[in-house]
Amino acid sequence: MCSFLLTTKDVENLPQINRLLQLRGPDSTNIKNINGITFLHNLLSITGAWTSQPLLEDDVVVLFNGEIYNFDGFDNDTKCLIPLYKEYGEQFTKLLDGEFALALVDFNKRILLISTDTFKTKPLFFSINSQDIGIASYADPLYKLGFTDIKKCAANTTFVFDLKTKQLLRSFANFEFNLDQYKTDFDDWAIAFSESIKKRAKTNIREKIFIGLSSGYDSGAIACEMHKLKVPFQAYTHVGHENKKILAERYDVLKNTTRIDQYTVRPEDLDLAHQFIVRNTDSFVYTIRSDSSSYNEFNLKLVDDNGSNQFSYLCAKAKSVGLKIHISGAGADELFSDYGFGGKSKYPHSNFGGLFPKDLNTVFPWASFYGSSMESYLAKEEYVGGAYGIESRYPFLDKKVVQEFLWISQELKNRHYKSVLHHYLTINKFPFEVEEKIGF
Repeated sequence: MCSFLLTTKDVENLPQINRLLQLRGPDSTNIKNINGITFLHNLLSITGAWTSQPLLEDDVVVLFNGEIYNFDGFDNDTKCLIPLYKEYGEQFTKLLDGEFALALVDFNKRILLISTDTFKTKPLFFSINSQDIGIASYADPLYKLGFTDIKKCAANTTFVFDLKTKQLLRSFANFEFNLDQYKTDFDDWAIAFSESIKKRAKTNIREKIFIGLSSGYDSGAIACEMHKLKVPFQAYTHVGHENKKILAERYDVLKNTTRIDQYTVRPEDLDLAHQFIVRNTDSFVYTIRSDSSSYNEFNLKLVDDNGSNQFSYLCAKAKSVGLKIHISGAGADELFSDYGFGGKSKYPHSNFGGLFPKDLNTVFPWASFYGSSMESYLAKEEYVGGAYGIESRYPFLDKKVVQEFLWISQELKNRHYKSVLHHYLTINKFPFEVEEKIGF
């Protein structure tokens, strides 16, 4: 979790412009002016050697936020970016395995490149006109610099601009999903999921991990796999309306490897959690919709979502004991169930009721695959977690995990609610309640 700002404008009143950005990267702030462009970076150091940004090599400059998991041969993931760009050119973003947002300037070729990972897990905004360039992790600093036409960077996309004319030269997808549904078992998905957890929770980790553990499918699968991999972690459970029997059975499985904290939230504590994110997050309004109905939710502010306020309370608890890495279940509802089962929607923004068609091309990409609730609830994790200097990682949004799910046959996808997780929890004998959707 870091943040950055790149702009051709003069940066005055830096503390005000950088305030929200700096919360995401409380360990170090670095600012450089190179050839008339200001590069500002706030660091949250989680993996590898301490590395301040921007990185500069042979007139190529890079700013980066997130984690790259396939950075073999380097002592920090950021350090792999310029060498990869030099070897493979603009297409280097297709080689990155991780959760990221980045900006790269090549002064020799006079190009500016910005890119996000497959699901845009890390926020990135830009405003580029004939006079000026502004790119930042949040929109707020761009507004404070006087930019008005501010856009969200699209998921799974690399954009290349002419540094002199500011014109968009080209764009391309970083990853292309194959929609053939041909696999007749869940084995390869389970392998991909295990690898996804391993690289997010075990490889090169030097900070402590926490999860929110409910009685539902998503957090159950994460807890089960980390337990199998012998990864120590703190589990927090907001008791609320959870299935107490399932929780007790899960605690019994995890008791020798996991610290568990059960809690309830008093109204006054939830109000404090709400006020914190009102003061310390950029404004964001959810855009949740359905492809198959007139349902649209364009009015709910992120800070007014109960899930945001509950997550704020959870992050405060985690931060108070020095935890910095959150392993999130985000994306499982959007990808593996479409918030429904058998054609029946569990939530109004479901697109096809979780009944996957014979030809995925007829629905892909459904609204919440990249946008809608996917984009909105990732913003919740990133904005709220960012306000506390906590990094979220998303094992269900690993592109290999998603691709393996898409390859599974229509019949297996539709056999059970959240079929891959149902099968995974069943074969690992980890307690869960069949077809129950537990909300935060």
